[in-house]
Amino acid sequence: MHPEERLYADFAAEDLIPLWTQVGDLMPEHPKPKARPHVWEWKTLYPLAERAGELVPVGRGGERRAIALANPGLGGMPYATPTLWAAIQYLGPREVAPEHRHTQNAFRFVVEGEGVWTVVNGDPVAMRRGDFLLTPGWHFHGHHNTTDAPMAWIDGLDIPLVHPTPPACSTAGACWTR
Repeated sequence: MHPEERLYADFAAEDLIPLWTQVGDLMPEHPKPKARPHVWEWKTLYPLAERAGELVPVGRGGERRAIALANPGLGGMPYATPTLWAAIQYLGPREVAPEHRHTQNAFRFVVEGEGVWTVVNGDPVAMRRGDFLLTPGWHFHGHHNTTDAPMAWIDGLDIPLVHPTPPACSTAGACWTR
């Protein structure tokens, strides 16, 4: 066997892959994004969210009524970009989205309404049109609409980044999620 062939065979036997054989795919000279530019118009999103508010209870779908923006270039995945899950969330009059928590970090950008309170780890924060709120991962949070009018906002979570990340485990065997 030729020395170079032997080298590659030894790499394969040890489950090794040399960078020089993969660099074009791993680090292309030019970006090759799968996501495509796309516009979701509020005048279309909001009426659909209102209809969902009439037909779908908050309790379905992880205690939230959220409708994900699916970039047409990502093959049907519920992601706006390869690193961002984004959705319109709609909370009807006098509705409550109960407290929960998740490993992902989240933001909320309020587009419609006011009078909703988000509670993060027991601290209430008012939500008004134009507000941008951050919720770090693993913090309990819920939303309370105390008004007679609906409210809608854009949620963003780093689900595509966190989802493929396995739980971390200590040497003692205790595991937690990121």
